Amino acid sequence: MGGASPESTTRPLVRCYDAAVTLACWGYFIFAFVFPFCLIYGGAWLLPGQREPRFQQINNWYYRGFFRLLAIIAPRQRLLIDEEVRRIRSAVIVCNHLSYLDPLLMLALFGRQKTVVKTRFFKVPIFGWVLKGAGYFPADGTGRYRQMMIEQVEGMKKYLAAGGIFFIFPEGSRSRDGTIAPLHRGAIKIARLCRAPIHVLHLEGTDKLFAPGKFFFQAHMANTITLRRVDHITPDRLQSPGDLEQRIHQALATGSTGRQHADPQQTNAHGVRK
Repeated sequence: MGGASPESTTRPLVRCYDAAVTLACWGYFIFAFVFPFCLIYGGAWLLPGQREPRFQQINNWYYRGFFRLLAIIAPRQRLLIDEEVRRIRSAVIVCNHLSYLDPLLMLALFGRQKTVVKTRFFKVPIFGWVLKGAGYFPADGTGRYRQMMIEQVEGMKKYLAAGGIFFIFPEGSRSRDGTIAPLHRGAIKIARLCRAPIHVLHLEGTDKLFAPGKFFFQAHMANTITLRRVDHITPDRLQSPGDLEQRIHQALATGSTGRQHADPQQTNAHGVRK
């Protein structure tokens, strides 16, 4: 009688490894948030002056820590970020959406960042307070969130002029097959209102590590997460909302429209070349 196949022998080990990586990642989110980051947020709240930049920078540190941990415990996951992406400032970023990891990567890349967050998260104790302190937008600007939305929109021009980034996934939800869904026009409206450039980014590989509908990270698989710019629309070239939406959709769908032929360098999420 034949022995067990190599695949049947290694499969339990693979599952245990993925489970261990998953538990370590979730453990970081829970325990690092409780200590020391809650204390850091509390100190940032008590200090005089503007809280938003401080909260955004702390968010950046928090998620950079996550990707540092991931690089250690899941070495088969590579991160390839275009240099031109890391240099983006004072702009609106639109990007395709594949995984829950996508916004975490954006937060880890940019020290000054705003985005749109599902409204229900603003109701979560402590976490909702952090979202408000960082100046993020609730997805539903009605009811008690209406005034918050108005204040954020009114301050957007000044925020972007000071070097801030507003990033958004205009499809609204994660793609499960890589196709680009119809786009919401929120980012387009903000860019036109503030006369801010739009950078269209194309992301690949996050769904291979953490797929929609899955609980466990697929850390055992060799995988490269890439983020590159595929289009850049300057303020003086803003078109009508419909034409601009079509151009962004095309760039996201092809992953190559308007691509700058710069040589990407392998980096980690906190901006240090490997």
